[in-house]
Amino acid sequence: MNQSIPTVGVEEEYQLVDPMTGELLPNCKDVMKTLRRSGDNDALDSDIQHELHLNQIEMASDVCNSLAEVRETLSATRSRLIEAAKANDCELASAGTNPLPLPNDSTMTPKDRYQSMTDRYQHIARELYIFGCHVHVAMEDRELGLQVMNRCRRWLPLLQAITANSPYWDGADTGYASFRRELWAQWPMAGPPPHFESLKDYESCVDELTNAGAIKDESFIYWDIRLPTKVPTIEFRGADVMTRVDETVGYVGLVRAMVMTAVKEIQRDQPPTIVRPSVLSYSLWHSARFGVTDQLIDVATCERVAASEWVSRVMDELDESLHETGERQPVDSFVQSVLDDGTGADRQRKAGDLADVVKIVVDETCPNQSVAELANSFGPR
Repeated sequence: MNQSIPTVGVEEEYQLVDPMTGELLPNCKDVMKTLRRSGDNDALDSDIQHELHLNQIEMASDVCNSLAEVRETLSATRSRLIEAAKANDCELASAGTNPLPLPNDSTMTPKDRYQSMTDRYQHIARELYIFGCHVHVAMEDRELGLQVMNRCRRWLPLLQAITANSPYWDGADTGYASFRRELWAQWPMAGPPPHFESLKDYESCVDELTNAGAIKDESFIYWDIRLPTKVPTIEFRGADVMTRVDETVGYVGLVRAMVMTAVKEIQRDQPPTIVRPSVLSYSLWHSARFGVTDQLIDVATCERVAASEWVSRVMDELDESLHETGERQPVDSFVQSVLDDGTGADRQRKAGDLADVVKIVVDETCPNQSVAELANSFGPR
């Protein structure tokens, strides 16, 4: 791998569901115990973790040098988790929300951080049954990372649109492609990051938020792009978790190319694209509402354009970086499949009743099935 190509990491949050009804099950502790007993957790190139609710389970990959490694890690991790879930009478499902009615009983994970969040945010936290995908790109220099964050804000609505995978909530079609986005937007420190003039400006903002009691420390900032405190990366957090492994792999490659392109712009002293916060906020809402089924808002020009047109513009911007990685094909395949066949949200809406939605998501979550095999598995149930 070219040493100038940044390493990446990926986190995916999965649902644990009843194999018969599709409802969420709070089996995370049991699944993790099964992994530990079998030694699988130590053998994986991923860290398996609790999340806010016990019907969620999260993987965080080790550092990956290529998209091939991302695919291998995701496939291996999902396979082991699927086996461990089955051993505990549940299935693994990868989608931004579960379509069925919400659980009646509390499923909060008993950890101090999560308990503190629940005490503070109450009903918002108790009903936060959402599942995301986070991508890390290596970024040793935080000043550079801050400038990259500024420049990548302009692409957030496009990333939101093409990763939309949560049309249902609490037993109903919400009318949104990504209702997860709307649920997450209730969180005070969620949403797009502000534009910052410098790292000092950013650090002053963190200090002010801490002094105001908005956050305990910097790690409680959950912007769509952020600079993590524990690892030297820039992290993109806005996407719904996608159902198919190849979708996630393509998305990781797309994000990596955006970071690389932003770095090149900085090195060439290209002026940044100034994006008005109100336009960015609206464009993100519009992307969550429609996915790729309607025109999108290009925040750089404030134009309403067809999804295919905006994708074409962005892919032209990323062309040099995509070529440099030598791994363009997975990215091209991902964005073209979205344009041709729709997002995960569009596929869910074609499924039939809500139980069938979950069954199809479970089928597509399995990393070892071809598209043809998945199509065949969608027959009578």
